[in-house]
Amino acid sequence: MRRVFLVLSIVLLLGFIYLAVINMNNSINLSYIYSVIESQNITTFNLGIYTLISLFAGIFVGAGIVYMFLSAQNDKVKAYQRELERTSVSGLNNASRVEVLEAKIKTLEKAFNTVADERTQLEVQIKNLNEEINNITKNK
Repeated sequence: MRRVFLVLSIVLLLGFIYLAVINMNNSINLSYIYSVIESQNITTFNLGIYTLISLFAGIFVGAGIVYMFLSAQNDKVKAYQRELERTSVSGLNNASRVEVLEAKIKTLEKAFNTVADERTQLEVQIKNLNEEINNITKNK
């Protein structure tokens, strides 16, 4: 679609330039414009130059309109990118929080396993001591 519009715009531009070139020898009467400002002189103007002036005026007006819409669109894109960055940063914060919590859970599991191992060792020692106490009391 972009190529179609590009080709169409180039063809239209070349058409206006062609009209300007073939009308370089023709003149138009601008008496209406000068009668508005109350001048008595009848002035003629080259039609080719008038066509080129109209062409450039149209190009500048069209460029201004396109720039207006383009800048509005760019503002929307920048706002969307900022929102996307905010959500990605909060997502990264959530992911890092999850990682921290998982690390804490692993540390607590290791501590629990260490305490459980120490408890079983202490229970074994208590049994051994109770057996020794029982042996000593029996031997008396």
